[in-house]
Formats: sequence, C-alpha cells, structure tokens
Amino acid sequence: MHMQRPRDIQALKLRDTRLSGWHERIAGRWSYRQLAADSAWRTGWISFDAVTWNPRDGRVYCGLNSIDGDLLYAFDPANQEFECLGTQTWADAFDAKIHRTLLQNPLDGCFYFGTSLLHDQDQQREAAGGKVVRYDPVTRRYDLLAIPVPRLYIQSIAADWTRGLLYGFTYPAELLFKLDLTTGCAETLAYVGNAILLAQPHNSVVDAEGWLWGTCAETRAWDELTGPQPIRLFKYHPDGDRFVWFEHGLSRRADSTQLMPDVPASQGASLTLAETRHREDYGFCDSMAYDGGRYIYAGTTAGVLSRIDVCSGKVEKLALVMATGRFPALTIRDGILYGAGGMKGHTQLVRLDLTSGAMQSYTDLTDVRLDDRPARIHDIAVTDDHTIYLGENDNHHRSSFLWSAHLD
Repeated sequence: MHMQRPRDIQALKLRDTRLSGWHERIAGRWSYRQLAADSAWRTGWISFDAVTWNPRDGRVYCGLNSIDGDLLYAFDPANQEFECLGTQTWADAFDAKIHRTLLQNPLDGCFYFGTSLLHDQDQQREAAGGKVVRYDPVTRRYDLLAIPVPRLYIQSIAADWTRGLLYGFTYPAELLFKLDLTTGCAETLAYVGNAILLAQPHNSVVDAEGWLWGTCAETRAWDELTGPQPIRLFKYHPDGDRFVWFEHGLSRRADSTQLMPDVPASQGASLTLAETRHREDYGFCDSMAYDGGRYIYAGTTAGVLSRIDVCSGKVEKLALVMATGRFPALTIRDGILYGAGGMKGHTQLVRLDLTSGAMQSYTDLTDVRLDDRPARIHDIAVTDDHTIYLGENDNHHRSSFLWSAHLD
C-alpha cells in the first residue's frame, strides 16, 4: 500500500472553544448532569458525527453531537461558511446528537435522521426517546415522523427508499426497528445485543435486493465466557419478515497483514477501557458501505477492512488498515472506496480502487496553517469533484472541526 500526504488539508471551524480538565477532572468522575451544566462543554464540545454531500445544492450537511440541541448545519464550500439549520426549535433537552446516519432520499431530496442521547439512566423516565426526523432543505421544514421505541434513542439508521422503509438501531438497549414512512407505523423486529457486548453496526446498509445487513451478539446466557464468534452478521428482508442469522462475523485483526505501524508505547499506555475492548477485537462493525452490486465493505473497530458477498454472506479479509484502531468512516464514489479512522491524533485517510485493488494511505492529516489535525474521524463524504470532507469527533481539548482534503 502506497503511503503519502494529501495535497491539501484544511480545518473548517464551526466553533473553536478550548476545553480543559477532561483527563484531570472529568473522565470517570463527572456525571452527565455536571457536564451539561458547564457552559464551555455544553456549547463548545461538539462533534461532527454525520456528514453528507448534497449534490442538489452543493452543500455539506453536518449532523452534530451538541449538548445544547444545536444539531444540524450546512457548510457551503463556495463561501466557506456554516449555516445553522435551527434544530433547537424542536429538539428537547435529551436530543443530544445526530449520530449515524444523515441519509438523503433520492426520491424527494429530503434528509432523514434519528436523534441520540448522552444522558444516563436516571433520566430515562423524563426522556421520550429518539426521534426520526425528516428535513426538507428546499422549504427548510422539519417533520417529526416518529419516536419508534419509547425511552430508547437511535444510534444509526438505514433506508430502503424503494419500499418506503427506514430501519434503526437503538441505544442503550440494542433493538432493531422498522418504520414505515408512508403510515408512520413502527415495529420492533429483534434485539441484537446482550448484557456484555455492544453489538450493533455503527451503520448498516440495505442491498439491491432489499436485505438489511447488520451485526448482533451471541446471547450465551448459560456461560460466563464469550464464544469463538461473539459478534455475528445477520440480514433481514421485509417480504415475509425473514431473518438470516449467520454463524460468522467480520474479519479480525489477528492474521491481518499489517499496513500501518503500531501505536507508540506512550500512546498504548494511555488507552481507555473502551479502547482496550476495541483492541480485544471481537469484530465490532465500525462502518459499512455498499457498492450497489455484489459487495458490502466493512471496517471494524480494530481497524480491519473486509468485504461481504451479499449473494453468499461470505466475508473476505482485505487488510488491516488502521493500526491504532477505529474505522468508522466509509463511502464509495465512482468506483473508489474512501475510508478514514484512527485514534488519539493517529488519524488517516485511505483510498481503494475497487477495480484494480490498489490502495493508498494518507497518514499526515495536518493543517499546516494551524499545525493541528483531527483527533478522531467519525464520518466521511465525497463531493462530485472528489473533495473529501471528514467529520471529527470526541476531541477533548477543543471543539471538533469539519476537515476538507484534496488528494493527488
């Protein structure tokens, strides 16, 4: 794999609040109520959790993590400006983020998304649950379509526009639901998690035949240990209400060809519990992207890239791409798979030609004008001219930025 530096990296600042005290005072100590009560963190600690290119108006739509409920913006590359799209007119105190995904319906041009949470279980009786929302960028109108599962919030959605169906995965209890966009009726289809492992895909996809693809966890209620395949694939079809539960999951790190250097010891020593669990590598699905034909490409939290044959369900390991872990951003445009991820500032961008198999890695994502780079990357969007937009998240020292990149 050829490694190089992008031609241009630029940080695009919606907010630029400097934050302090995460490691010294907050992590593992504060409650969410304390975090929300702090003005700097309530308004300054934002993440770009979802980014989507809108070819109809030439703008990048950005779903945020923002405690104050200010959740949706549009960025105009022509004038380099952000526009607030006014979610605070309908969001309540528990709508804290648009996590994954911000989907555009090709039939009507509207955006669809779900709201997710940051609050703890002691407020669950006050919180109504995640909202499925439609936003029309032409009329600037919001429609609150449903709260599909009361008191649970929505981590990701996928759509079958042909059948008028929206699927979603809830959090903290992991359920899969289906929402009929015509009738507004929601139905819980299955539980996908267990008491030990977070199992749902970071985002799921629907293939050309109408199958929803996702991941689930073994229950194993009779045992104290995980089995040999703790996280597994499934697919669901609305015709006949059919599930196929596979015995295998995504590829794991162990026998991958390493394409990036290991994390320096100083970085590895400071891994959090969640990051250590990523390194245990159960095959957690961090991202999915569908090529529209035979293959779904999937990245794992351990940094492995695989592809799923939608005809057979077979999984093929392609490479270990993100040595530091986390691979949450994938998209496909014009036969090219673009991906991004990494942790603790060791972030990178990759490009894979799906025809030739040639892969390039871009490891220095520094904006030289600021001498800064994204701490983590959560989502990716590619424009018609192949400008890349990267959504930064979970920076604990400043507000996260939207980043643009141009390759060779």
